[in-house]
Amino acid sequence: MILRICENGHEQVEPASPERVAQVFAPEAPIADGTEITLAEGERWLTAMAVGAAGSATELLMSGADGETATVSGIAARSEALRLFREFMVSAGSLR
Repeated sequence: MILRICENGHEQVEPASPERVAQVFAPEAPIADGTEITLAEGERWLTAMAVGAAGSATELLMSGADGETATVSGIAARSEALRLFREFMVSAGSLR
């Protein structure tokens, strides 16, 4: 499973870990408007894109898919995005 962070045209791809995902969505972590954070494994992916005010309930736009089937869509606060990312990792067997 990979974690991809794209911010202001700079892309960072690394192996995903529960600790790293928690760091990315920590309340004090800076997430610039337009930043895209994606977890991916095979044809499954989950993305959070920063579109709202930092710390707001509408800070992130969530989307995801499992092959051609959409799995999630909508707006979320960081805490909800972190929960969804953790669930994604559990369902992939990367987090127990």
